[in-house]
Amino acid sequence: MEKRRVVVTGLGTVNPLGNTVAESWAAAKAGQCGIAPITQFDTAGFKCKLAAEVKGFDPEALLGRQESKRMGRFTQFAVAAAREALSDAGFSVEQAEADRCGVILSSGIGGLPTIEAEHTRGLQKGFERVSPYFVPMSIGNMAAGQTAILFGLQGICSCPTTACAGGTNAIGDAFHRIRDGYEDRMLCGGTESCISPLGVGGFASMKALSTAE
Repeated sequence: MEKRRVVVTGLGTVNPLGNTVAESWAAAKAGQCGIAPITQFDTAGFKCKLAAEVKGFDPEALLGRQESKRMGRFTQFAVAAAREALSDAGFSVEQAEADRCGVILSSGIGGLPTIEAEHTRGLQKGFERVSPYFVPMSIGNMAAGQTAILFGLQGICSCPTTACAGGTNAIGDAFHRIRDGYEDRMLCGGTESCISPLGVGGFASMKALSTAE
């Protein structure tokens, strides 16, 4: 059988250079650097003081107060980028077959800051007092799941967990799904939010981070 041709029709991003494709591309062309002192937590006692954090991201403005409170930061990034990509593509699920539209969205570690915060809360107040949203905010495939639910995409919904290769892995998997006829349209990519004491501490311990000032 002849394999189907696959094309990219829309882009979306939230990253350290900008919270949209236009912002980040303009910053890259201007030679701006996304690396700066860490603001997500107090780095006193840490050798690593720098990170490429997302800046000026307002989840409530993009997603609403109720929705954003129920999502981990990595999921918030994914949903915001997905919305931009779908808009850029001129996509409407009403004009497509929902069960022929899927999501493959990778995350290497999911909601690590949520895991840390809720573990601390459990130690302080008892582990049956952790947030009822703890599990759905922290599990790695929730960015894919929330995106599929919010945009009505009823085909495959998957999350390859392949560390730094995850986003590329997701794009490759989505390519195969379309090429081989399983879906007609795929939303794919990767998301991460692990600039937290445990995340930075773990990578610093394995000598994988810069200690430059």
